[in-house]
Formats: sequence, structure tokens, C-alpha cells
Amino acid sequence: MPKSETEGRLVAVDELPERSRRGKYVRVLEEFVAGGMKYAKYETAAEPSAVAVALRTAARKHGVAVEVSVISGTVYLAKK
Repeated sequence: MPKSETEGRLVAVDELPERSRRGKYVRVLEEFVAGGMKYAKYETAAEPSAVAVALRTAARKHGVAVEVSVISGTVYLAKK
């Protein structure tokens, strides 16, 4: 019987990945701070205002000195 397109599949892995309580936006902020950039544009298909809110919240909760702004529908990061 052929599988439907919505049916899942099994993929072999060598080991389980480590779990992390940090979200993707915290990782984005850490990468930005660790890099040599003073300003950066964050490209994503998600709604820019929602992404900016999530990034600002992550920066505030984790004490990261980054300013997040939305200019012409694009999310920008700036080191404070």
C-alpha cells in the first residue's frame, strides 16, 4: 500500500541532540553579539513586527545589549 504525503517517516540518527531551553531568537542575538557587526538585518518569512517583539523580549530577558527596530518591513539589530 503506498504511503500518503502526510504520513511521517523514520530517519536514522547516530545520537540524540542536546536539549536547550534557549529559543531561536536567543541564538540569533548571541550570534549577533559574538559577531563583529555593529548593525545587522534579520531576514525571515515571518511577520516583521512579531519577530521584533520576540527579539526585544529575548534581549530583555537575557540581558543582551541589542536594540531591535523595524524599518520598512525589515527587522534590524543594532548593538547598544
